[in-house]
Amino acid sequence: MYDNYNYPPGADTPEAPWNQVEIPNIEVMCDISVWLTKQSVPVQTNNYTSDEDGIDLLADCDELAEECQSQHYSIPEMLNELQMYINHELKGKVSVTRKYRLQDMLKDCTGWQTENIEIEDRYF
Repeated sequence: MYDNYNYPPGADTPEAPWNQVEIPNIEVMCDISVWLTKQSVPVQTNNYTSDEDGIDLLADCDELAEECQSQHYSIPEMLNELQMYINHELKGKVSVTRKYRLQDMLKDCTGWQTENIEIEDRYF
């Protein structure tokens, strides 16, 4: 009598889990585009006129963009700050797991650039 060498039924077939071949991962390069929007950001400007009918904003979108950039941090600027915090934490005592996580985060902070900034005046 054939007992399949004491293996369970189906163990000698290619479909058995231990007979499956795992395909190794490969690395591919990707470009990532992320559109972020932040609403209701206060921007100070003195480029307006005022009369009894209300306020007339004279600043165009380019001027507002310059004002906004001078008054607020951009995403790349904040990522640079985050890199400094991460580097400071890595100099301290951290667990191995935390160290690998911080190193991965540090890699992900680099390479971002601002492609386009759109600013719309909403209200006063």
